[in-house]
Parts: sequence; structure tokens; C-alpha cells
Amino acid sequence: MNRLKLFVALVPLLCTDVVLVGSAQDKQDQLTIDATKQQSGPVRGRGPFPGSATPGHSAGLPIRLELQVPTGELRPDGTTVVDFIITNVGTEPIKLPSILVSPNNEGTEVLTLWLTSDAIRDQYLKDRKRGLVKIESVPLSAQLYGRDDDPTSFYVLVPNKSIRVHGFSPQLKPGTHSLTAHAELVRLSNGTSNRLGTADSDAVTKTLSTTSPTSR
Repeated sequence: MNRLKLFVALVPLLCTDVVLVGSAQDKQDQLTIDATKQQSGPVRGRGPFPGSATPGHSAGLPIRLELQVPTGELRPDGTTVVDFIITNVGTEPIKLPSILVSPNNEGTEVLTLWLTSDAIRDQYLKDRKRGLVKIESVPLSAQLYGRDDDPTSFYVLVPNKSIRVHGFSPQLKPGTHSLTAHAELVRLSNGTSNRLGTADSDAVTKTLSTTSPTSR
């Protein structure tokens, strides 16, 4: 009988642990897409176009875009790991491209993610007549694709839920710098590109270093 009473007393505690674990999982990102192995796409022009310094989104892309720099530790090539957090702030589910391989056909949507910062290293081309010529461009961190004839290439993001896109930054300089994330959703059809929406994050200040970095 005593053993039975002890078991009954423990049941509520065990159930409470299950509820707490479930609640914590609900707060996590619904999906994580690892774009760190994606081949580099075309570069984008350095700001103010195509990214805005003001956080927010256009009507066609009701998301909150956040930039996270987990460590700020620069790799030997000068890049660091960055996370783009995309949260649906609208009242209806939205359909976002979610595959990393370009389908190379019509009826395709492309979600492009990149960041701008004064920390980005200048890139140069060697010209025979003019010598070194500065390239005013920024590499992309990720491009996600969705194809009309493949519903599985899209991810339906419900309101107040998030997805995380894991990627690399451009080559950065050590020191304390401000970084801003940008997103653009376009539709490719009949040889034309139609911009559906854009979003920009709040600026994040981060100390970048090849040793023990810190953030503030």
C-alpha cells in the first residue's frame, strides 16, 4: 500500500515535467534550414540599395527579420556563422521557399537573405589599365527556392511562428561593428523578376574576433 501511495504521489510530478518540456519546445523555431553548404549565389550591390537601414517589412512579406551572430568568432577565411530568424507577424499563414537547390525553371519564388555592415571587407578586381578596382557588392548568405509544381519546396509558416536559416556572413574585419540583415522575396516568371516583398532587421552590434569574441 505504501508503494502504491508513493507511485500516486509521483505521477503529478512526472506529468508536470512532460508539460514543461512540451511548452519549451513550442517556443523553438519550427524549422531550421542549414545553408552553410550552399554554393555562393550572385553578389548584391552594397547599400543603401538593396537593403534599408530602417527595420520593418513591406506589405507583401509580413515577417519580422532578426539577425543573430552566435559567437562572432571569425573563421580563417574571415566569415562567421549567422542566423536569420524569420517570424510571421501577419494574421494568416504565409508560404515561403524552403529548398536550397535552384530549380532553373519558370514559376519559381526565391527568398534571398544577406547582411550589410561596415565590417565587410572590401573586395577588389585587378584591371590592367586601372590597377585594383573596388567591387561595390556583398555576397549572399542564403537563397531559398520554391517551385509551383512542387508543394514540398515551400514551407507554410503560421502566425507567430519562426524559421531559422543558418548561413555564413561575408568576409568581415575584426572589431566591434553593426550588422543588419535583409530579405527579399521575388517571383521568376516568363523571364522576368517580380519583387513580392522585402524585410530588414534591427541592427546588431557585435565584437568580431579570431579569439574569444564578446557581444554587447
